[in-house]
Amino acid sequence: MSIDAGLCSRYVVFLDIDGVLLPVPKFTFGGGDLSSDCTQRLKRLITALGGRERVTIVLSSTWRNHPDMVARLNTFIQSEARDGIPVVTDGTPNGTVLVSSVTYYADDPSEQRLIRDRVDEVYRWLRTHVTEHPEAIGGRWLAIDDMKLDADERMRGHFLHTQTDTGLTDADVDTACAIIASHPSPEAAYAAAVAALADPALKQEEIEIHKVLQSRLEAQLAATTAELAEAQGKVAALSADKKDLMKELAEMQRSLEDMRYRLAVHDFSKRHPSLAAAVELAGTKTGAERRDMDAAIRFFVTLLMDRKELQKKMRSTAKRAHRGVS
Repeated sequence: MSIDAGLCSRYVVFLDIDGVLLPVPKFTFGGGDLSSDCTQRLKRLITALGGRERVTIVLSSTWRNHPDMVARLNTFIQSEARDGIPVVTDGTPNGTVLVSSVTYYADDPSEQRLIRDRVDEVYRWLRTHVTEHPEAIGGRWLAIDDMKLDADERMRGHFLHTQTDTGLTDADVDTACAIIASHPSPEAAYAAAVAALADPALKQEEIEIHKVLQSRLEAQLAATTAELAEAQGKVAALSADKKDLMKELAEMQRSLEDMRYRLAVHDFSKRHPSLAAAVELAGTKTGAERRDMDAAIRFFVTLLMDRKELQKKMRSTAKRAHRGVS
């Protein structure tokens, strides 16, 4: 990888929306309309930075997570500033793998987390866009936010704080112009970007990130493997249960068939004396002779049962036919 020196005359602006382009009155919970006045002031700042062709706006606002809100922002910018402000197409990452250790706002963990995370996200963007935006890693960047991000030392010299209820003011733009006047020249930014490209600290950070991600994947794999083993155990148990149930069902079916057969023998014996005599005689036999007689009796009874079922169906068919004729 190499650095294109021609890119280092550009600027990157990390832009919040609520409290910057959308003033939020006190004692409200956000919402409302984007401000034409604030947008015109942003246009003036973009002009001071070299114009829209030399400026990239990166959303640090939570708006970046909602495509419809980004579209709303771009539509408003186009209508209010024409070609004075670049289209917004990029945003800082939504969270970072490594979280910085900070000491500010120790008595307000929620505010500490909000500021730390946003600063971490800005710096993560800087470090992952070294070749695409060397001007940024070279020091030519500015963050605008109504949160007091300058509580974090990493934002010093690159941060413009706005008031939530007024948004970006003319005085804010003047302050921003004074801030960017102290930023590196394109040549100095190029040198800093080249150094960053080979910075062992940045390379080590990438290694640490990959280690954390690998650890997370390994933990996820272990959890998935455990879930799979548990599921396989349940499937095996269900299969065993199914086998037992099928066996029990087969036993019940055999029992029902045997009961049905015994009832049929009892019933037909009343109407067929020869069958009754055969059953009585079979009771006196043993061994092969008994088995042969039982088989013959079963065959005869089965025929009688089939005939009875057939007669039943014929009667049913005849009744339906009779009803049809009637």
